Amino acid sequence: MPMYEYQCEVCDHRYNVLMRIDESQEVRPCPQCGSEGVRKIISSVSVVRSESQKAEDRQKALPRVDPANPREVAKYFREHGSRFGEDDFRGTDAWHDAVDRVAEGGPTLDE
Repeated sequence: MPMYEYQCEVCDHRYNVLMRIDESQEVRPCPQCGSEGVRKIISSVSVVRSESQKAEDRQKALPRVDPANPREVAKYFREHGSRFGEDDFRGTDAWHDAVDRVAEGGPTLDE
């Protein structure tokens, strides 16, 4: 059953009505002021994205960083780490300290 969004032309109240398609031409009065002077409006939409789509978006962001340069990678994660989920981005203080140290030119695990 589709949901329709209306806006009252008298009090500007927005509200949703769940109704069958064959009822969609019926006027649904404003629940706030009772006016029948309402109009259907186009509702905003949200897109549900899978974890693989989110991971793909993260991958698209990485080409700007040279993966062979640990300092660039550390700087990227320090600036953009909040875009990653908790499972992907280590949020411990020790991890943040290591990222900061590498970004500032300190030693990496390989050095």
